[in-house]
Amino acid sequence: MPRGKSADARSLLKHLTLLNGAAGFEQPVAAAVRRLLAGKGQVSHDRLGSVLVENKGTAADPRVMLAAHMDEVGFLVRGILDNGLIRFTTLGGWWAHTLPAQRVTVIGRKGEVPGIIAAVPPHHLGPAEREKLMAVKNMAIDIGAASAKEVQELGIDVGDPILPAGDWVEMANPDIVCSKAFDDRAGLAMMIEVMRRLGRHPNTVVATATVQEEVGIRGARTAVTLARPDVAVILEAPPADDFPGCAELVQGALRKGPQIRACDPTMIPKSGLVQFFKERAAALRIPFQVAVRETGGTDAAAIHQHAQGVPSVVVGVPVRYAHSHRGLLSLTDFEQTVALVTDVVSRLDRRTLDRLVL
Repeated sequence: MPRGKSADARSLLKHLTLLNGAAGFEQPVAAAVRRLLAGKGQVSHDRLGSVLVENKGTAADPRVMLAAHMDEVGFLVRGILDNGLIRFTTLGGWWAHTLPAQRVTVIGRKGEVPGIIAAVPPHHLGPAEREKLMAVKNMAIDIGAASAKEVQELGIDVGDPILPAGDWVEMANPDIVCSKAFDDRAGLAMMIEVMRRLGRHPNTVVATATVQEEVGIRGARTAVTLARPDVAVILEAPPADDFPGCAELVQGALRKGPQIRACDPTMIPKSGLVQFFKERAAALRIPFQVAVRETGGTDAAAIHQHAQGVPSVVVGVPVRYAHSHRGLLSLTDFEQTVALVTDVVSRLDRRTLDRLVL
């Protein structure tokens, strides 16, 4: 990747991933989206908090929706124990075994409070206990308080959001970066970059930053009614499957280019649209990966069923160790995905879209 673009991508990804924005608490991310897309179109919001930026091109239609969600997986204060420990529940999908001893940030009415998810040392575990499956309902967060009163004096109450504590790490390989919340701040960053790079385009592009994807694809259901798209491109950070023990079929490897989703349990895209992305990637000499997912879903689940139907496709940058405190992402994959989506959007006039989806 050219050095200038690499530096821009690093800066944008670092800024967005280190923001705190659990599902239902996306306001800091929404403010950043509005600032970063200032001057790129007319800004509107739905009543759940999704942000839309509409950029009119040389024609009123087709209307192209770019969608990426603002929320990250997080937690919620469920209760405060007499000894000062905090019980919590999840916002989004976590594997409980990744949580013990991880740093978190509790966001109360007086600001951020650091904490650690309590972990029982192996010295206190018998052989049988070491083999048990962990459950979030049995876990607690330790903020160093000795009583419920101390917790409440710090401004923490039931219902407050909790986020993975963020840190940004540049790996020994300069193409690989590590942070929290790549799902889906990487998608947001790609959407912002596409909007910045679009020149003359034969359509109206609506960049849509949605809320509450991780807890049931809720924001997309309302935002799509404002976007009124003829076609949608959902920008995601799908889980990579290129590490030992993960998958027999690798369809989401780092440094192998954008992943184009051919199917998942919540949406089957129009084959013509998928083929167009593949053809344009080949023409641009961008490597790509095609995925058939047997689990999971994206905002496309709601968007493609809106009104009379919205032909949709999911394109993403694979992230190793997604839905955890730290993931790995390739900056080259990021840049190639931005270049591919920008090219496709710039070619989606009415005639081309009709050819692809009718």
